[in-house]
Amino acid sequence: MRAKHLLPILALTFTLAGCGSTELAQFSGGQPQMGPLHWMAGTVDGYGLVTDRFGTVKSQFHAHEVGSWDAATQTVTVVEHITYLQGSPDAPQDRTWKFVQTSPGHWTGTAADVIGTAVGEESGNAWHLTFRQELSGLEVSIDDWRWRESDTVAIDHSTISKLGVTLATAEIAFVKSN
Repeated sequence: MRAKHLLPILALTFTLAGCGSTELAQFSGGQPQMGPLHWMAGTVDGYGLVTDRFGTVKSQFHAHEVGSWDAATQTVTVVEHITYLQGSPDAPQDRTWKFVQTSPGHWTGTAADVIGTAVGEESGNAWHLTFRQELSGLEVSIDDWRWRESDTVAIDHSTISKLGVTLATAEIAFVKSN
């Protein structure tokens, strides 16, 4: 095939590849339910890795989360402790999230290292959270998806980007102990 014929095919391929996106509504019937109230209250351990935009594993980590529900304020508080593995130079870190239910299925979240307010939505077995954060001196956008696969297992996929360019992704397997 000649190069001049290949260019339109490549352009169409890249255009179509950029058209796909995950919609929260597609998980509306998923079970068991996901979201701060259904999943984050209790103890959860996550095992994950971060890859750069070229697919190179940059770090592996363990996240231990303990969450509690306050019905009076409609708030879920999640205390996270993250430990990096495999000789990573990254120091352990702690984060406390406060998620407030603003309406059924809709939440706002705050944490000390989050810029502004995070916006979260749940539908069926899916949870979608977006927020901005400073990482390594850069203000980045985090697009975080979590799907509950069973009563005790959830899978998380986060995209870290700057100005629409993906810098890294994180994949996490979560196991709930209560």
